[in-house]
This record gives sequence, structure tokens and C-alpha cells, in this order.
Amino acid sequence: MSALACLRVMVRSDQSAHSEAALGLLVAKFTTAFLEVRWSWPRKFSAINPYAFLLNDPRASELDTAELGRLSAELHAHLFGDGEDEGSDVTVLLFEGPDAAMAAFADLSEAQLARAMVDPAAAPAGGRLSRITLDGRRLPLPPSDDEDPAAANRPVPSASSAPLRNPNVEAVQGVYYSARQIFVADVIASTPADARTHFSLVDGNDHLPADPSAFDADCVIAAFRFLAESPSDAPLYLPVSFSTVLRPSRRAAYAELLAILPASERRRLAAAVYDVPRAPSFQALKQLHDALDDRFSAIDLRTHDPGFEIEQLGSAAVTSVTLVLPQAEPEWRLIVLRRFISRMEAYKRRRIWPGVTNIRSRRELDVALEARVPFLTGPGICRRQGQPLGGRPWGLDQLPVMPNLAGQPLQFA
Repeated sequence: MSALACLRVMVRSDQSAHSEAALGLLVAKFTTAFLEVRWSWPRKFSAINPYAFLLNDPRASELDTAELGRLSAELHAHLFGDGEDEGSDVTVLLFEGPDAAMAAFADLSEAQLARAMVDPAAAPAGGRLSRITLDGRRLPLPPSDDEDPAAANRPVPSASSAPLRNPNVEAVQGVYYSARQIFVADVIASTPADARTHFSLVDGNDHLPADPSAFDADCVIAAFRFLAESPSDAPLYLPVSFSTVLRPSRRAAYAELLAILPASERRRLAAAVYDVPRAPSFQALKQLHDALDDRFSAIDLRTHDPGFEIEQLGSAAVTSVTLVLPQAEPEWRLIVLRRFISRMEAYKRRRIWPGVTNIRSRRELDVALEARVPFLTGPGICRRQGQPLGGRPWGLDQLPVMPNLAGQPLQFA
């Protein structure tokens, strides 16, 4: 018993600002990343061309399409931006049939696909064509005479239908360079729409993801949009779980995930490695560099320990080390902050930048400024934004930057 089908992503290229070659590359990379996360083992997939993928589920007689419902909405958001017509420019089709018919379906042009959706004779013989709706249902194509074709563009709630799967909420939070009063980079986050709280590397432990692998993969997907929308060439920090990337059983999958990031954008991508222990070994750091160096121009280690053993690191072993302030009473947070600050000279000797995140109050900010901590993040600096801030001057008296998930342009200070 094994279910096999050809997934086809149909994009209205006339509505995209991307060239045909760039659009195909974006669709291929995004869909691959999406399937890496959603089409979980033992289900398998393989790319046939930038718009077509072969899906297999060895445990089922028919593919479960519930996880595929989000693909059109999320891909639309990345290629065209958010809007009320979300999903209208991206169509996800599924074709089931003999191997030869699926191969022919994968090769259909955009015009031939459009015709096959309304004319059964235009589709390869011997197969079944369906459209995957936003809520993960199959809509047979062409629609039957008693079915409203417009229903293909919207989910129809019912007791038996799958729940609506909204796209993840993607956000960034700015990295503030205190010496020049400017945002120099952004940290990416991606939160499932049904999560109880937002995910973030800069807002403390309460906002760390329960599933680091899924979070990191979602952030890789989000990076494609933010790379296109960044107002400058300022770096974007992507979350990387220290324990996951070093786990032998996960390292290969992590390498495949990171490989979809465009090598041409390496200078704009940085790794924010979280949950780093007090004293990472030389071997662990070497493995980390081997896993990340091809895709990231900078590596930031994030630690909860103010006594992080910076002396054990070689000169310029990483770009920076960031202290994550604890979820604790204000006075204890200040004690932890001052302990970290007291060791600033050790960071200077190692030519490694120090930083502090999860800054929440003006008092914490003032202590960090007095000690000349260069890089600062947290809800007391910048809350969640829909667009990158990197490259924007911003006065100290205007902090924190308040939430702006609508992606509206922010004014320069």
C-alpha cells in the first residue's frame, strides 16, 4: 500500500515582479523548504522541476492533503505580499495516475494547466486532477455541475472539513548598535497562527519554540521574503538550534535545509545560534562552523550564562556572543547583566563582539549603555515588525520601536 501523486504549483507569473527564471527558483526553494517541514517522514518527496514535485506516502492508499493546504497561502504571501486576495495568484494542484501520466502532467505549461482545470480532455489520460483548497480539502477538477467553481478560492467550513490553516506570522526585531544609534541588523522569527504566544529569540525563554527544528525551518522560509523586502543590505539573523545542528541524527537534514538559502546572499545572512552552553568545546565549535559557514557570514552565540567562558574561545572564533537576560525579578536581571558587563575586556581581547538581548526596561538599557555594550535587542529595544529595520537610524529617546506587523514603512529618525 503506497500513495503516489504529482504536486504542481501554478503561479500567475504575469502578476509577479520577478523574472521567469527568478520566479521558478523562488517557487522551487520555498516549496522544497515547505515540504521539508510539513511532509514529514516516512512520507517522501522529490523535485521533478521547479514547479512539480512527486509525493509519496508508503503507509496510505491515498495522500492526506491536510498539510498541503497552507502551501498556496504561504507561497502567495512570499511572492506577492499579504492581501485580501491571499492565495488567488497561487494554485496547488494534485494529479494521481500512472507514472507516464504524472510525468506528462509535470511538463504541462501554465496555459495547458489552466485548460486542464476546466477541460478533462486537456489533462493526461488515466489520472485524477484535484485542487488543494486553503483548508486542505481536495476539490475535483473540473468542478461538477452542481458545485460552485468559485468555491475553489475559499474554504467552506463544515463539521467534517479540516480546520483553516493560516500562514505563519513572520516577524523581525531590530538589532541596535548603541554607539551610532542605528539598527544594523534584524532577527527573524516565524510563529504558527495557532500558537499560544509568539516565538522570538530576543524576548526571553517564554517565547522560545517548543520544536526548535520546525521553528528554524520556518525561519529559513521567512528569510526569502525578508531578503527581498529589506530596505538595505543589513544582515538578517536566522535562528539555529545549537543542540539540533550538532546532533548526528539531525545534521544531514539541517544541511539540506540550509542549502536552500541562496549562496549569493551569504553576506546578508547571519546565524543566531541559541541555547549555547557555558563552555562549548572546540570540536562543537568546529562542527558548528562546518555546518554554517557556507551560508552565513557571521555567527552569534546566544547564552543564558553571564559567566560564559569566553577565554576558552580562540581569537575571532565567532562574530559575537549575546547574553539572554533571564525571566526573573528586575534586581536579579540587573545582577546578571552587570556580571556579564564586568567581563567586557575579555571579549575585546578575543576580538568577539558582546551583546545583550531580552532587554525589557529603561533601567536595563541605561546600564548597558553606560557600559558601552555595542549590540542590544529585546522588547525594550524593538518589538515585532513586519519589515526589516536594518540600516535605519533611530534615536535613543524613541526606543522601543513598537509593534508593526502590518509591514507599513517606518519613518527614519
